Amino acid sequence: MKKRNKSKKFFSLAVITTLFVGSTLNVVTAAEPKVGSTCTKVGAFYDTPNIRYVCNKEGKKKVWRVWTSSGQSTPASKPSAAPKKTNFKAPIPISLPAKQDGAITFMNALEKYEDIPQVAWQNVQDTIAKNPDVSIPISFYVGPNTTLNTVGGEARIKEIVQRQAKLWSGFAKTTLYAIYAYNAQDEKITEQKFLSDYKSRGYNNSNPEFSAGPIRALAGNCQNTISPGKFSGEITNCRGANSGSYTGSSDSFLQLGQSEESGFFFTDGGIIGHEFLHAAQAAQWIGTPNCGSDCGRSNKSNQEFSPCWLFEGGPNSVGPMVSSRTIGDYLTYRKTLPYSQGPTTITDYTQPSLRNYLFNQSAPTCYQNGALYSQGYAVGAIATETLVAIAGPQAMMALFALGAEGQDFPTAFKNVYGISWSDASTILSKVLAAQYATFGAPPR
Repeated sequence: MKKRNKSKKFFSLAVITTLFVGSTLNVVTAAEPKVGSTCTKVGAFYDTPNIRYVCNKEGKKKVWRVWTSSGQSTPASKPSAAPKKTNFKAPIPISLPAKQDGAITFMNALEKYEDIPQVAWQNVQDTIAKNPDVSIPISFYVGPNTTLNTVGGEARIKEIVQRQAKLWSGFAKTTLYAIYAYNAQDEKITEQKFLSDYKSRGYNNSNPEFSAGPIRALAGNCQNTISPGKFSGEITNCRGANSGSYTGSSDSFLQLGQSEESGFFFTDGGIIGHEFLHAAQAAQWIGTPNCGSDCGRSNKSNQEFSPCWLFEGGPNSVGPMVSSRTIGDYLTYRKTLPYSQGPTTITDYTQPSLRNYLFNQSAPTCYQNGALYSQGYAVGAIATETLVAIAGPQAMMALFALGAEGQDFPTAFKNVYGISWSDASTILSKVLAAQYATFGAPPR
């Protein structure tokens, strides 16, 4: 998912496309509908604390269905339903539990917390260096009046995508990465281009929301973010970005808002590394038996599996590690992380508070809490950095692969890291507390 604006440092990332897809809430005061019952206005929503319903047109009928985070509707599962186990085996190129014999381990991470950023960054570089090249087809559209923020332009963006693809060699991969870069002046024509490509490539549009959701997110990158997936205001400042999967397809897209942005995250390509990692997360559900022609893979990777701290923390740490040419570049970026979301009531950054933030967070409920969700970009990134230092980046992606097999997060974590999530979250919270103690007082 999402947005970064002048008042808040809040990035517009994949979950927005896959969670609420920028939809405007339609307030309904009638009784909660029953799935399959008749409704009157196609696209209308009814929200409860746990379920969002959408009025869907099916043939000549208009009926209520359960809305999912992929922008699709379904007559079946509630968002809180656990993934069903299948016989599907996701491709995982490392042995599990992951090898953990490097400089940082769960046992010494607190003692060596100062070494974690460099060890994690080096683990990413070493993995890229040893892995075989992986070709990801890329289509690239730049609005006629748009100038790319990333220094090096299209060539640099493609380089970062290919480095990411190489990092995840051996895992399931997206079959196309369609990039759309645009500023406010080009937003409308980019919508037209996106829809034209959607039609010509034959993506599933049996439900109009399959394409309408990404279009709202495309516009939302140029608006103010009210909460995850909800936007308001004129199309003026395209500072957001989001990456997601096409419904029912193994292809993915990136919608890249462009403005006069000078931040290192944008100019050095960290945002590209971040966004493509979302596509890689979702790609692990390619080929799963329960992900057919109307499946939104991004929904599978976030609300149906991963806690928010991991879903955004992985891309916000590993993504910039991939784009950073030197450890100095990564450390320059990392300085912006700790309090990037500003004052918060979610955590006071003490060890018990951080442990509570990590351990008691679950999908899908965390995606309904904007303040909690946004801390994934900061606290989640630093927590993920520690995991990458301990067992390398591919162990993190193995979590998503096991999720695609039907495992819930605590089970997948134990199988990947050989330690319970309860014990690991305690260790991670101690490491995080030690690191936050060096960052100075949080903003008030």
